[in-house]
Amino acid sequence: MALLTDADKKNIQHIWAKLFENPEENGKTIVIRLFTDYPETKAYFKTIPTEGNLQEEPLVRFHGRRVMVALNQVAENLDNWKQACRILDRLAVKHKNVHQVPSVNFQSMFQVILNVCKELLGNEFSTKVSLSWVKLFSLLSEQINASYMSTSKS
Repeated sequence: MALLTDADKKNIQHIWAKLFENPEENGKTIVIRLFTDYPETKAYFKTIPTEGNLQEEPLVRFHGRRVMVALNQVAENLDNWKQACRILDRLAVKHKNVHQVPSVNFQSMFQVILNVCKELLGNEFSTKVSLSWVKLFSLLSEQINASYMSTSKS
């Protein structure tokens, strides 16, 4: 597993600071885009509306904020990878055992986040910055997949 370089961490934290300025709005955008770009993921959101005027739906905004807060915890621990892994392990166990979400849905979410970053930040989300994020999401996917493999359904 290739860890992030200092330059990668700087790229990620710079962009993350901008995204996390408005976690509810940006999180809502990410969740709605997940439903739009990967409609098969809607089946796993049993308590959140997935159709209709989602822009005004408080539960979509709430879940979007939860996504942002979870990612913020990881971003805050880029220099403490063991802690980041513990955060991801808890997230993976809950999504696997409680929500029965396939791990591939995390990759869908990561792709949506990359697309939203490019749309919101334009040229600031350069190829170099994007590659740092792709590297991060690859590491996150590895950890999430390892967590899925090591946990049994309770």
